Amino acid sequence: MSLVTSLELNRALSNRINNAVTSKTKPYSPLELQRYGENHVAEFVDKSKANLRIIRLGTIFGKGVNQISDEKIDKLFIDATQKHQIEIDGEGLELHNIIHESDAVYGILKLTFSEDTSGEVISLCNKNDYTTLSLAYKLLELDVEAKAIKFVEREDADTILQDLYIPAPNATRFGWKQNITLEDSTIEQIEAYYEKSDRKWELDKTVGREKGEEEEKLSTVSRTKLGSIVHSLTKPFRRIAKPKEFFTEIDYFKILKYFTITVISTLLLYFLIAPIIGLILGGTLLYGQGKNLNTAITELDFDEIGRNSQNISQNTGRIENNLTKLSWLFKITNTQEHFSNINQIVQGTRYFSQSAQDLVMSLRPLGEYLKDFEPNLASTSSETHMVDDYSEYLSSLEDNTYILKEGIYTMTLAQNLINSVDTAKFPKFTRKYILEYKDLITKTSNTVKPLERLTLFLSDLLGVNERKRYLILFQDNSEIRSTGGWISNYAVIALEGGQIRELFIDDIYNAQATLNLKNYSSRTPNSMLRALPNTTFSFPLVNWDPNLESVLLSAEQFIYDLGKGTNLDGIITVDTSFIQKLLATWGGIEIPGENELITEGNLYQKMYEIEPDIDPNSLRSSPFLTNLFDSVITKFFSSKFNDYKQLHSVFSEALFQKNISMTFKNSIARGYVNENGWDSNIDAKFLTTPTSIDWNWGVNKATLYSKKAHSLEINVRDEKTIDYYYKVVIQNDSSTEQYPEGEYRNYIRIFLPHEAKVTGIRGFEENRQELYEESGYRIIAGWVNTPIKESKTLEISYRLIKDDNPSNFILRKSDTHYELDINIYKQPGSKKDTYNLSLFYPDNWTVEQTDGLSIIENSASKRFELSSNEHYYISWQR
Repeated sequence: MSLVTSLELNRALSNRINNAVTSKTKPYSPLELQRYGENHVAEFVDKSKANLRIIRLGTIFGKGVNQISDEKIDKLFIDATQKHQIEIDGEGLELHNIIHESDAVYGILKLTFSEDTSGEVISLCNKNDYTTLSLAYKLLELDVEAKAIKFVEREDADTILQDLYIPAPNATRFGWKQNITLEDSTIEQIEAYYEKSDRKWELDKTVGREKGEEEEKLSTVSRTKLGSIVHSLTKPFRRIAKPKEFFTEIDYFKILKYFTITVISTLLLYFLIAPIIGLILGGTLLYGQGKNLNTAITELDFDEIGRNSQNISQNTGRIENNLTKLSWLFKITNTQEHFSNINQIVQGTRYFSQSAQDLVMSLRPLGEYLKDFEPNLASTSSETHMVDDYSEYLSSLEDNTYILKEGIYTMTLAQNLINSVDTAKFPKFTRKYILEYKDLITKTSNTVKPLERLTLFLSDLLGVNERKRYLILFQDNSEIRSTGGWISNYAVIALEGGQIRELFIDDIYNAQATLNLKNYSSRTPNSMLRALPNTTFSFPLVNWDPNLESVLLSAEQFIYDLGKGTNLDGIITVDTSFIQKLLATWGGIEIPGENELITEGNLYQKMYEIEPDIDPNSLRSSPFLTNLFDSVITKFFSSKFNDYKQLHSVFSEALFQKNISMTFKNSIARGYVNENGWDSNIDAKFLTTPTSIDWNWGVNKATLYSKKAHSLEINVRDEKTIDYYYKVVIQNDSSTEQYPEGEYRNYIRIFLPHEAKVTGIRGFEENRQELYEESGYRIIAGWVNTPIKESKTLEISYRLIKDDNPSNFILRKSDTHYELDINIYKQPGSKKDTYNLSLFYPDNWTVEQTDGLSIIENSASKRFELSSNEHYYISWQR
């Protein structure tokens, strides 16, 4: 005997129990009655050992089902067959278990009369779970009345935040097999709903026409070789009109021979030859389509993404069908692992195409925005046109975030499935392509995943709801300063509705002159007073603090005093090296007042034609730099999206080498640029090594003619003590005191951890240095001036000791390992200095991982160019 209950009700009961708010049920409700019945049967079996089992039946589909018992699925079919769009409450991620009526009857009979199922609780349904959203997509594929999906916000308060239900073992474990596919079940159910509503399904005509064409094709095979064989086999039977000769002329051996050959040939063709050819061709096509899809995603070509993902989906289905036909071959050759690996690639590719389709749907507003965007800049930098607003695109991009998250999740599943494939299980000639396919999926995933974070803040940065204002600082890194260089010019740009609404560009010394006339002044930071006691904090010196977030807050007051905005939402710094790379890509630029094109080759020559005043506190106005910055900014923001593609490598290199830095007030955007190291902040992670910040105060470009060599020795004495010895050698290759060359007058600040115990300092001018604490750092500061054709050396040593708060100590200790992260900070705008890193540790420590450091006995070392921030992870076995 069997007790047949509802799997749907059991899932609902489980979710109610797991959700404290909705855990109560009404007495004598279907939920309570089913729970009582199952508990009663289970208790009876335990006591009497009776031949009973509980069969939990999934939601039944089929021609004979006029109304589906699951209300959500019933509504899907009603909408699909009677409305122009399918409405889904919430996100459509509820899970459903489905079974065809024929499979249900067969399953109940088989499970009831099987002794292996006695006392068991069994789920009788298709092995796969289906979400409401996936069923809706399946309905749309079958050409029903509805052509779109609409998501409706839930109005009920009993929403299950997470489905924790774990169903009983599936009936497939007890010998039951699903015979009716989901698609066939769905087609029958659609037909039932159409008949119920007295409407005709247009798919019937298509199916009928395809069947007719297949029959017509079959009728013409009589002229093929197979047709000739059939004709020969049936020849004796055509003499049936002569009964006496009929049996005498039949060659039974020949009939059996031809019949056997025909059957074997047909089976080999259908189950071996055709599937193998299909797999080879399908795999080749799939590889090419995957590369095309990766290119389309990289270029944000959404039309091409849609076409390629659809092709991949169709091709994957054909490959899966051919692989199923070959399953017998893997079984008899005992190579099921090979089958499993191939199937992993197929299923991973299916997820890959599904993810691409979600990306198309979620990111299409971004694609339309980039395609339709028309820059809003007039011929002068201070005026703008009234043009289109793109707020609708940006709002849609925000609304589609949940679809993008689902696409990213599916992409992660695809990546995990494909990357876990054992390449050794494939033939040698295919392994190269399997590895390339893995790399392709990984590259695509790495391209797509940042888009999820980007869409969380991009609309806000572009002013979807209100105007956003940003400050751009132009810094000359041949005269190094804290955040990249001497500031000569600035720009204020305002965005609203995805469009440029304001753009103002000026010489920063003109701005300071205006502030002086208005008698505006600002409080000078204590650290600046220590270094430059006769200098007043001003707009040109706003980048004294190396942390760009602090610069943003300081600059906001100057912009407010100038009347250029009440607040700033972000800051971007660019240096001369970046401008030079832009000019190389553009081929040069024309600027007012110049008779020749300004290119990367003559840029520095033009910049240094006019010698400035020898006083660093004077107003150092430069018409050339102002016109250059104006022309570059105007050209850049006058470009369309397609023009930016050629600049991708320029921006990537500039961000990596810190020729561009940025930060924003939007917390998500700020976190994103911080994770990528684009904000130039000296975060706590960089306090694992000394951080050097230079400030050129010589009113020259001696930085351009100087070289620096860093040397750092880290000596791990034991698990509680670490000694540091840091040395920097500055060599001034200037050959004359004449501008732009000259003495390198440099104020250096060395940032150390707050708890550092300084044990030695040597190299500052006249052995005079400042030791103070600021913003959680211990700072050693002083002048290191290097005359022309000379070099100077600065040496600092200090010790870190583990205190009562072990979380502050850079050496981490676990049950099995010691771990150390070494993060080295590169000052924005600085050159590619040489850096020599050496690490020493106790003799009895066994090093396990060094991240590329060379190991000699109990030391690790590496010499490199400091072109960007560096990170090394070292671990030792305890």
